[in-house]
Amino acid sequence: MKTVLSVIPLFFLLCSCYNEKELPESDLSVGLYVEVGGQSLSRTVTGTDGSVTFADGDRVGLFSEGLENPVLWTFADSRWSNADNVKWQNRTDDFEFLAYYPCINMSGVTRHSVPMPDLSEQSGDIADIGEKDFLVGRCISSYSDNDGVVSFSGDNSFSHVCSLLYLNIVSDDPESEVTLSECEFSGEGIVTPHVYSFDSSSMEKSDSEEASVLQIKDLSSLSSIAVIINPVSLETPLRFTLVYFRDGSKYEASASLGKDFPAATFSKVTLRIVNGSLVMTGNEVRDWNIVTLDDIVLIGSSM
Repeated sequence: MKTVLSVIPLFFLLCSCYNEKELPESDLSVGLYVEVGGQSLSRTVTGTDGSVTFADGDRVGLFSEGLENPVLWTFADSRWSNADNVKWQNRTDDFEFLAYYPCINMSGVTRHSVPMPDLSEQSGDIADIGEKDFLVGRCISSYSDNDGVVSFSGDNSFSHVCSLLYLNIVSDDPESEVTLSECEFSGEGIVTPHVYSFDSSSMEKSDSEEASVLQIKDLSSLSSIAVIINPVSLETPLRFTLVYFRDGSKYEASASLGKDFPAATFSKVTLRIVNGSLVMTGNEVRDWNIVTLDDIVLIGSSM
């Protein structure tokens, strides 16, 4: 998944070999088919505006009502497809559809315990944020609402669960050559492992201990740093420590980045290197873009 948010809506369209009147009132067996518009999409990578797109290899999990385990969708050749069948139970009642990205594995996954990406290892490159970005969507629909079309768009669009932090590092001396080396983020629980529960619509800690330090050992190819952290409200401000080279000499500097990093927010911070110290000269916090999935078409036949 790319975080260059121009992701698109999701349709479930039930078609039949028979006309509408001949369809049974229950047990509509449907196969999942996803149709994507003509737009060229790339792996969910986060752009500097926080946008998201999808590409080949992306995997989304879908819970349908009555199914405890998810059905896997895989994105390839500009379309979503799945190997399993999904079933409308009848044409009149409302049913709930739950979906999440990324679908890391299928074994033992339930709607009250969905594995979330490991945030303890990150590259700092905004192009890799899609591997750590966790998205969820919820939609309630009946077959009769729109001839079997269920759309993860509008109020039902996917949303980000964690918090995105983007640091732009600039030098006070444009004549000096500055190369980033490594960095560390330190704050209570910022990368503690979690699972997501659709039952409570919230993150729940895994059995593992708190993880409060995120280290990135190689920043040599970067001029800015992007990371995803758990949504937190800290007693002590998040500490950022940067090791860098300036005209061949090695330096270390630290800065406080604030205490509150709510879910689904995009914090864009400018840090300036002034006399060997990091000074915050800009801090923009805004809601992270809503993610709308491509239309998913369920093509079914009467039983």
